[in-house]
Amino acid sequence: MELTLIGGGGHCRSLLQMIPSVITIKGYTDLHPVQGMPIEYLGVDDAATSEWIHIAVALGRDDSLTARRQLIDRLTPGHKFLTLIASTATCVNPTELGAGSAIMHGAIINGAKIGKHCIINSGAIIEHDVMIGENCFIGPGATICGSVEIGNDVIIGANACVRNGVKICSGAVIGMCAAVVTDILEPGIYTGIPAKNTK
Repeated sequence: MELTLIGGGGHCRSLLQMIPSVITIKGYTDLHPVQGMPIEYLGVDDAATSEWIHIAVALGRDDSLTARRQLIDRLTPGHKFLTLIASTATCVNPTELGAGSAIMHGAIINGAKIGKHCIINSGAIIEHDVMIGENCFIGPGATICGSVEIGNDVIIGANACVRNGVKICSGAVIGMCAAVVTDILEPGIYTGIPAKNTK
């Protein structure tokens, strides 16, 4: 299998540590070469000629998931998306992982359903019966308690905690260290303990 990574930078370098040696890394695409990347720069995203790709863009320049969503929608025709799981991550059955997702080092998924193109970052805990939609970013050290439902394009900040049984709508952003204790029904930026809409 030959793999192209879409996007360079810190998240891409982290992904490189997770890719098994049986997979050949063709290189990465980006708007311009990224200093310090240990793999070949192939050009802009249209240079992704490999059948298999993985989107290595964590967040957009405005700390949103818009750039990732645009890449997903544009690259879905004609490509297959590889799911990457770090060797130190724990995925307990019956966990389901969507295509193109990345489970980073130390993450624990205890029987949850994760949609396509999600990032479960280092040390995050996803408990039993959680359902996470597509293109979600779960920050380092975040805890998602049991039976939580999360929509599409949601950001959960580092060390945030989501109470069991809570529902979070698509497009919501949960700030770092926030505590979500009730359902979030409208997109916005939610911060604090308990988390409240600040935008």
